Amino acid sequence: MKRLVVRFIRDSDWRRRVGSTLGLALMIAVVIYGRIVMSDTPTPIRLVVYAFSTQEEVLTQSIFPAFEEAWEAKTGQDLIIEGVFGPSGTLAAQINLGAPSDVALFSNAQHVTQLKVGRRVRVNNQPVGFSHTPMVIVTRPGNPRGITGFSDLAQPGLPLLHADPRSSGAGQWAVLAEYGSALQDSGDRATAEMQLQAIWRNVQLLGASARATMTLFELGAGDAFVTYEHDALLAQERGALLEIVMPSHTIVSRHVAVIVDNNVTPGELPLAQAFVEYLLSDAGQQAFSRYHLRPADLEGEQFPGIAQPFTVEDLGGWSKAYTLLVEGFWQTEIEPRLHLESTPTVLGTGE
Repeated sequence: MKRLVVRFIRDSDWRRRVGSTLGLALMIAVVIYGRIVMSDTPTPIRLVVYAFSTQEEVLTQSIFPAFEEAWEAKTGQDLIIEGVFGPSGTLAAQINLGAPSDVALFSNAQHVTQLKVGRRVRVNNQPVGFSHTPMVIVTRPGNPRGITGFSDLAQPGLPLLHADPRSSGAGQWAVLAEYGSALQDSGDRATAEMQLQAIWRNVQLLGASARATMTLFELGAGDAFVTYEHDALLAQERGALLEIVMPSHTIVSRHVAVIVDNNVTPGELPLAQAFVEYLLSDAGQQAFSRYHLRPADLEGEQFPGIAQPFTVEDLGGWSKAYTLLVEGFWQTEIEPRLHLESTPTVLGTGE
C-alpha cells in the first residue's frame, strides 16, 4: 500500500518557493520575448568593397553613407558596407588568395584580368569604368627644377619618388605615362624606352602606392613624382605644400569596378549590382567629381585642360601594355638596375 506523503509548507517556505517560481517564469518570458523580438528584427546585410586607396575619402565620406541610406530606404534592409583599401595590385592578389571582396574598385583593368585568371571573376564579366584622372607631376612649391613634362624628370641629379609598379596601379600608370609620352611625340619605341630608363635612373625611393608615395613626399623625400591628378588636388586641399604640373602630353587613367563572382551568392547579387550602378548614377558621379575625379563617360579628346591626352588603348590596351612594359621592359631592364636609398623602399599599404 502506497503511503500518501503530505508535506506541509511553512509560510516562509511558501513565499520563498513562490518567489523562485515567479522569478523563473519571468526569466523564461524575457528569453522568449527576446527571441521573438530578435526574430522580427532583420540582421543587417553586409557588402565588402575592396578599393585602391586614393578612393578612400570619396567612398567613406560620400559614396558609402549615401548608398546605405538609399538602399535602406528602398528595401527596408539595414546595410553595412565594409571598405578595405590598399594598392590595387596588392588587393587583386589578396582577392585571388581568397579575400572576401564582393565588389572591387581597381585603378586599372589589368587587375580584373588577374582575377579572371585566378577564376574569381567570370571571363565574360566586363568591368565598369567609373572615373578618369590624368597622370600629373608633383613638384616642390615654385617648381624649382623647372619641370614641364615627363622628359624633364630625366635631368641629372633630380631625386625622384615613384609608386612601386609591382604593387601599385598608380606606379603602372606612371610607367605608361613616362614611356607613352615619348612614344606619342616621336613614334619611336627605342626613344620611348630611353626616356623611361633615364627617368628611372633618378628614382631613389619607392612607395607601395600612390598615397604612400605622397606621404613620402610630404615628409620631405624627393623633389618630384608622378601621380593621379585627383590625389594631388586632394593633398593640396589638406594643406600639403606642392605644385602640380600637367604635362602637355599625358595618359589619362581609367578606373574600373567589378563584382567578384566567386564571393557573391545569388541572394547577394542584387545588392552588389545596385552598388556598381550607384557609382555610375548622377549622385555617384557628382560625388566623384567633388573629389576631383573626372566622369566615367569621357572619351578621346574630351579631357579638358590637357593639350594632348592619350589612353592605354593608344598603347595597345592593358593586356599588351602590361605584358610589354611592366612585366617586360620595366621588370627585366629597369628593376634589376635600381639604386634605391637604404631607407625602407616601400611605405605603407594603402594606393
